[in-house]
Amino acid sequence: MDETTLKGARILMVDDEVGNTCLMTNFLNRIGYACLESINDSTEALAKIESFAPDLILLDLAMPGLSGFQILEALRRDRSADDQVSVLVLTGAATAENKRRALRAGATDLLVKPFDASEVSMRMRNLLHARFLRLEIQEQNRMLEARVRERTGKLEQAVENLQAAYTQMVQQERLSAFGEMAGGVVHDFSNALMSIIGYSEMLLTNPAARADEATALDYLRIINTAGRDGAHVVSRLRDFYRPRSEADFFETLDLSEIARQSIALARPRCANREGKGTISFETDLADCAIATGIAAELREVLTNLILNAVDATPGDGVVTLRTYQLGTETIIEVQDTGAGMSAEVRSRCLEPFFTTKGEAGTGLGLAMVFGIIQRHHGQMEIESERDKGSLFRIRLPSAQESIADAMLPELPSPGHVEDAPAVLERPFGYAQRRAACAL
Repeated sequence: MDETTLKGARILMVDDEVGNTCLMTNFLNRIGYACLESINDSTEALAKIESFAPDLILLDLAMPGLSGFQILEALRRDRSADDQVSVLVLTGAATAENKRRALRAGATDLLVKPFDASEVSMRMRNLLHARFLRLEIQEQNRMLEARVRERTGKLEQAVENLQAAYTQMVQQERLSAFGEMAGGVVHDFSNALMSIIGYSEMLLTNPAARADEATALDYLRIINTAGRDGAHVVSRLRDFYRPRSEADFFETLDLSEIARQSIALARPRCANREGKGTISFETDLADCAIATGIAAELREVLTNLILNAVDATPGDGVVTLRTYQLGTETIIEVQDTGAGMSAEVRSRCLEPFFTTKGEAGTGLGLAMVFGIIQRHHGQMEIESERDKGSLFRIRLPSAQESIADAMLPELPSPGHVEDAPAVLERPFGYAQRRAACAL
């Protein structure tokens, strides 16, 4: 606190004796205080306090009109705690009771007349120093409050912006998910149409096939299966906004029969390779390969894997399908003698829209396969080397294991089979599985 600030303080003297105020004015002028006012009529004191806004009041107690006690009580009553003025009482009636009463009424300090001039100067200096420090603290508090309000406003705006960005991001993610789903639907529906078109063209262009009732019925059954599978594929768009219905719950399936049906659905594509070589099928299908699931979706899985195997085989080749039981799992394998995959391609082949087929591929086939296996609580393993073909192994819980899961609220995921290659998904617990089925 510098001396200029202290000497610039506004000081108001309230005393009914004119001589006292004149004497005090001369004294204060001599020690450097220049902003001085005095009141001899105590009834005008309160109005003068409001207009002059003093930093310090030198107040007498015993005055006609309004006593010093009444002025002190009025100041305490009419002003807030932050707006109180420092009051130095100068009185000749310095009884113990008057001192207590003055201090109770709000006096800051008290001196008894006659007083020592240097003591008055020091008492005034201390009171003014405290007064200006208090004002400085109040100003800093106001500045801090203003900065807090400003920062709070910015934070609130930032929160609003984040909420808006989050809402937009969620909307974009939903649209992206819908686009990915729609792309997958187009991909798998095209596979179903390929089977329908292929077998219907065989019937239209081959009179012998139409004449042979058994062959015609076999083709029609395949066309009917492909049409139903196509309808199931389209129903995924409904699943985007509505949970699965009761009709979509898993049923007990013979995976060997699913494999045979998938080969039949893929044959038209294998027969139309435009001079790229001949694809033959071999099977090693167990008599008992039972699991629970949705037949149309598992046919989609195997059809996709078979067609990928065909596309990965540049010349003549063999696609082999196997089914077998292994402990509490039912295994399906699709193996080809094609070009195989590098380690980098194998690590990315399940990413949506990743493809090595260029313009001919969508990059959604294996992503959709992986999603379906997840919904069936299974695992998928990939073994592949360049120029040595690929093997896709699907592990599904057997029918007995699935029934046991349904009887428990949650089961811990079993560990991987010892030395199993590149397991891409652990089985879900029951609660996770039911949630996944609703997606």
